[in-house]
Amino acid sequence: MLPIKTLPIVEHWECAGCGRCCRGSLIWLNEEDLRKLRDQGWANHPDFAHTPILVREGWFRGRQRLAQRADGSCVFLLPDGRCRIHAEHGADAKPLVCRMFPLQLVPLEHHAVLTLRRACPTAAADKGPELNTYRALARELAQAGKLLDESPRAPALTRSVRGTWRDAETVATSLQRILNDANLPLVRRLAHGLHFCALLEECRLKGFDMSQLGELCSVLEGNCRDVSDLFASRDPPSAAAGILFRQIAAHYVRLHPTFSARETWGERWRMARMAVAMTRGKGQVPHFLDGFPDASFESLERPLGHLDEAVQRPFLQFFATQVASRQFIVASRPSWSLVESFRALALAYPVGLWLLRWLSADAPPSPELAIDIVTMLDRGQGYAPLTSRQHRSRINTLAQLGDLERLVVWYAR
Repeated sequence: MLPIKTLPIVEHWECAGCGRCCRGSLIWLNEEDLRKLRDQGWANHPDFAHTPILVREGWFRGRQRLAQRADGSCVFLLPDGRCRIHAEHGADAKPLVCRMFPLQLVPLEHHAVLTLRRACPTAAADKGPELNTYRALARELAQAGKLLDESPRAPALTRSVRGTWRDAETVATSLQRILNDANLPLVRRLAHGLHFCALLEECRLKGFDMSQLGELCSVLEGNCRDVSDLFASRDPPSAAAGILFRQIAAHYVRLHPTFSARETWGERWRMARMAVAMTRGKGQVPHFLDGFPDASFESLERPLGHLDEAVQRPFLQFFATQVASRQFIVASRPSWSLVESFRALALAYPVGLWLLRWLSADAPPSPELAIDIVTMLDRGQGYAPLTSRQHRSRINTLAQLGDLERLVVWYAR
């Protein structure tokens, strides 16, 4: 089993019993999970006589997951936010995915990094004991689920060049240094990181002596800071980029903590109309949830103004830990290149600020709202539509248009 390390960034978490992880999440089960559920006797429980607890999905309906109610909540979620399995049989009786969350193990070549999924609000708020407190639990769960028995394959550096883990670490370390520059606001760091990726793609790495990759990255780190013209002009993204951006943002909207998809024709029709409205980007933004205020597309393009440090902090922590843990490389996008994965991560920032405009309406943005949005951004890192071939194509198109940096700078106004 790979040894487990924590980040130099100190992370905090404690379960607050909010039950958000039990809503809208698909809990896939392994054989041990299924055995435990059978032994617990839910099939003979009178409360589940007419309520299935399992759903078969996947290739030939081979995989099984926990069933959900019509509102998207887990079939075992109690009204007070507790898990019924936990309440009646103890924490160890829950499925492995539930016991693990929000602890996240990121397997690399020679070790795994223990970090947090900020889809959990208290993790996004960085509240509770230090993450190192949970290292023994993470090791126990990793052994039980055989999560760290193998190292993953090293990611490609760019779409045309595959390197070794050492090469990937060299590039990722440069991006980490760029994202850790405390002398600059987050928007500058992300713009520099995107420019670094563009410069790296322009280099002819095929046939390049990779022993000199560290020197090349150092040169690119110095040159990637030449983005003053972007901040001087703050030009809006192109019309084509605006359409792609709103389509991507629409996927993130569905990850709001209170949203649950209903598999009805009416719901599908409503989502289709919303997709059309997002593509047009004119007039009123379609009504989505009761918690979303009325807004026009024009209002979501206006300057946001200065953000308090408490509002910025959840965003800073999210991006810093994603890059430092290498989670953005490994999790959910194994076929993507490192450059493509960083671009997808960076694009989450303007999406987050677009959502902040929408959800705060005319009031000053609050830290609580920033935490809600960061939970959405984190959920997006593993959300199928945002790890798909289509999303990858959108990211690459935005890069070819030269609009990724413009989107980051534009929505950070």
